[in-house]
Amino acid sequence: MTKTIGTIISVGLIISALILGQFFYKAQHKSDVVKVVGFASMEYPSDILKWQVQLGVQVDQNNLNSGYMTLSKSVDSFKSILHESGLDTNNLKVRSPYSYATYSQSGSINGYSIEQSLVYTLQDTLQFKIIEELDFNPLAFYNKGIMLRSSNIEYYISELPQIKHNIIAEATKDAKIRAMKVADSSGGKVGKIISARVGVFQITEPLSTEVASYGIYSTSSKQKQISVTVSTEYELK
Repeated sequence: MTKTIGTIISVGLIISALILGQFFYKAQHKSDVVKVVGFASMEYPSDILKWQVQLGVQVDQNNLNSGYMTLSKSVDSFKSILHESGLDTNNLKVRSPYSYATYSQSGSINGYSIEQSLVYTLQDTLQFKIIEELDFNPLAFYNKGIMLRSSNIEYYISELPQIKHNIIAEATKDAKIRAMKVADSSGGKVGKIISARVGVFQITEPLSTEVASYGIYSTSSKQKQISVTVSTEYELK
């Protein structure tokens, strides 16, 4: 009886070993794969303009109220310039003004600087040139008593999510073509895709070679070059 049980256990261990061995064999001998990186890059024009302007006045410590009044008049004059240029003033957002003290060399307060931010957003590309000309002509504001501390234009693309999908699709197609060329050179054929990983988007000005590991979104260029890579793994038959 003991001998029979020992025989059964031995046979069971042999079968288990065979099954486990076959499992490890398959795990260590996966089907051949080919790893390639696809790339796609396209140019698109921006269709959103964002103009950020900082107004400011400098007053002594006894004229803070008059400084706020002067700044308020500057905002009204700024709106007038927009209206005269044929722009809709409803697109202008006026943020709350703020002030901070300025100090003399001895450390005492000698006045205040009052600033206010204005943001104008435009989605009519035919009017972009109007904003651009105003941005490059600060005298138009100075002649009306408006003190510009800063002026900056940024460009964006409204349909960026859909554009990204299209570029990913093109990069994936490019990866498939690359995989097929690798397979042809080795006498094989490309099978199903095993994995795919999309890289970060590089949105730069055209002909730029600038890249960053975390991605780039350049807002200074009206025309944008959007690039992405897709790392793929295909089964090789």
